[in-house]
Amino acid sequence: MRRAFTLIELLVVIAIIAILASILFPVFARARAQARKVKCASNLRQIGLALQMYAQDYDQLLPMCDPREDADGSPLDDYGAIFYVLDPYTRNNQIFRCPEDHSWYRTLANGGHGWGILSYGWIYVFNGQPIDGAAFLGVDLSQYPCLLDADNFHDRNTEQIAKNGLWLDGHVKYLTTMPEGMPGG
Repeated sequence: MRRAFTLIELLVVIAIIAILASILFPVFARARAQARKVKCASNLRQIGLALQMYAQDYDQLLPMCDPREDADGSPLDDYGAIFYVLDPYTRNNQIFRCPEDHSWYRTLANGGHGWGILSYGWIYVFNGQPIDGAAFLGVDLSQYPCLLDADNFHDRNTEQIAKNGLWLDGHVKYLTTMPEGMPGG
């Protein structure tokens, strides 16, 4: 004789699955967020390598880049945005997009070209400085990041800083506070 599941048994199984899902979904969400933060750091490391290649070709000097851009991604001053300057060294403008930066999609929806809006902000005091001994008004710039997330992409629920930063030596660090005395920051 064949016995079917009762309604109670099915409800118990569904309840167990729901409990397991409620436990596991936040874990998966945190893992995805951590993976996007790591991808952002990887993007910054690749940009750091491009900066080092640029400096090799230009007498160890950093590029002159405009840190600001208009709503379409075009630079506001005479210098090109960093992704224009480093294009021969990267050949992939997607590394200038943080995976947590969702404003890119809004830009595309509003008729923009999308990748022109940077996720990372170039600190202008690094313009034209030597890569191995950058200084600004007597301040050693090796103590400060040259490129930062433009917003708190990795933790929007906090008032404090939550950004990845790229240093001239190529290392990337997750910042929860800005380095003290940072010029141009």
